Amino acid sequence: MNCPLRKEDTAHMLLDYSAGRLDTTSIAVLEQHMASCAECAAFRTEQAAVWDALDAWKPSPVSLDFNRRLWQRIDAADAAPWYKRLVESLRMAPWKPVLPLTAAILIIAAGFLFDHPGGRSPAPNAAANSVSVTEAEQVEQALDDIQLLRQLNTSATPGSAKKM
Repeated sequence: MNCPLRKEDTAHMLLDYSAGRLDTTSIAVLEQHMASCAECAAFRTEQAAVWDALDAWKPSPVSLDFNRRLWQRIDAADAAPWYKRLVESLRMAPWKPVLPLTAAILIIAAGFLFDHPGGRSPAPNAAANSVSVTEAEQVEQALDDIQLLRQLNTSATPGSAKKM
């Protein structure tokens, strides 16, 4: 027989049974099942022990100045500077699960930075786009020659002598 404890609804039904919130029909069905299911019977026994312990528990009395001291602590917390409240809230935050993930990300980032020093790498066609010094000198010489030819051409034309 499959125990209905494996189903979430039945687990809630067992808790309601232990708390005394079930109707008589559901109680009869559940008690019949617990007669044949050891897991559900054990759950009933454990829940009965919990409820008995809660019934036997006597809380300590609250002091007469409890409310006054509580409001003083609340006012003191509100009067604290913003940075102290921030530190306190971060201290109470559930950081433990985040720390291993943060450490792993930092290790990966550090490995990437050490593996790729120097920032940006040159473009793949950088060698094709660069101009050597000798090529630059040749271009400069060609421009000087063109300028000299223009000067010779203007002085050789007959109308240029009249303009001067």
